[in-house]
Amino acid sequence: MTRPHYYLGDHTVLTNINHGPYMFLDTRDPVNLAILLTGDWEKWITDIMLTIVKPGMTVLDIGAHTGFFSILSGHLVGPTGQVHAFEPNPFHHRNLLKSISFNGMYGRVHLHRVALSNQRGETEFQTIGDGGTSIQFLGIEAINEPTMFKVKQGLLTDFLPSLKADVIKIDVDGAEPLIMDSVFEVIDHNPSIIILMEYLPVIWRGGEPGPVLQKFVQRGFQFHILRHDGRVEPTNAAVLEAHRDLYHLDLLIVR
Repeated sequence: MTRPHYYLGDHTVLTNINHGPYMFLDTRDPVNLAILLTGDWEKWITDIMLTIVKPGMTVLDIGAHTGFFSILSGHLVGPTGQVHAFEPNPFHHRNLLKSISFNGMYGRVHLHRVALSNQRGETEFQTIGDGGTSIQFLGIEAINEPTMFKVKQGLLTDFLPSLKADVIKIDVDGAEPLIMDSVFEVIDHNPSIIILMEYLPVIWRGGEPGPVLQKFVQRGFQFHILRHDGRVEPTNAAVLEAHRDLYHLDLLIVR
């Protein structure tokens, strides 16, 4: 690894990502490890973000995890833009806040420590293994014991009273049906909005994909699959509704 990196103790490394900003990363989490080793995360999504996110935009990172796309977006929107990162898992909060501050993005990148949903209050959240990551390496379940605890939940519109957004990235591990009413409320106030969404309907909680897909169609959106080799492949609601495989698709949804 040729990028500079500094071990700070307590499982924490400071390094820069390929596109400029620095991040504080926890070596107990597999996503953090991938970012540390490669300087990137989900390159096919990163490449699209580098194309569509412009100075002055407002970006919503729903399911921010360690904050890779939040920090990248904070770099791209510049001092006149705004980023709202939504992440309920406290495992990631400390390092994400340090990354925001270290890169001079305080006041530009806002961390909301909440699980977005269709109601307010509390909900159960599961973490796995040492430290509290929400990501598990397959095959080592026996040594990664799950822990359940309560986190705050709320509506997207509670944290975005202006309803302004230019780009929304959604990766919420099955909670999509719970947030989509609020997401469409934001969409309806932003004619040129672009959506990036992880799509795995077999794990959706509380709803089928068909009605959600049709709401996009009724608003004039088109669907594209972001392939891992960089191809952007047009698709349609019927194909997506039939998708029931246990692997996720990454979607670009644009008018």
